[in-house]
Amino acid sequence: MSKQENTAITTKMKIWTVLCILLVCATAFVVRGVLVYKIFPLDYEESIIKYSEEYEIDKYLVCAVIFAESGFDDTARSSAGAVGVMQIIPGTGEWAAEKIGIESYNEQMLLDPDINIRIGCWYLSYLGAKFENDSEKFLAAYNAGPSKVEEWIDSDGTLREIPYEETENYVLRIKRYYNIYKGLYNDL
Repeated sequence: MSKQENTAITTKMKIWTVLCILLVCATAFVVRGVLVYKIFPLDYEESIIKYSEEYEIDKYLVCAVIFAESGFDDTARSSAGAVGVMQIIPGTGEWAAEKIGIESYNEQMLLDPDINIRIGCWYLSYLGAKFENDSEKFLAAYNAGPSKVEEWIDSDGTLREIPYEETENYVLRIKRYYNIYKGLYNDL
């Protein structure tokens, strides 16, 4: 084999190697993208958009709360008795349903994602107004309850620390999930 033929074969091999690497990278990118959307799903999009707009809550925040609370599992139940995609405590659900005019409310309705999201969005809006739209305060209140958060607020209105590790981690997770959902579904 001549030197020229050897150079041509080497060049072809380099081109094929580069093409194979590009193909592997492109495949990995697509698979990674598909996996990311599987890991961070967006179910109940219509209800999320409808009620986030109605109650003036950021839709990506609603997605983050749903993901943190239930992973979009409409049958989720917590050990504390919270129910559905937004993990509404039955007593809070009953109180909220009365406030927003849901007729013939019963606890079983919390398993309906549309009703659960409606109540959850209203409750986030309520907490936002109560805590002057300070996301750290109202997200902590969604997790630990508003009366606990009121105890944690200094006389100057500042929430200096969240003494419950679970609640502190919850607020951090919601913020992280918010950024993920906003990045993945920025056309929502």
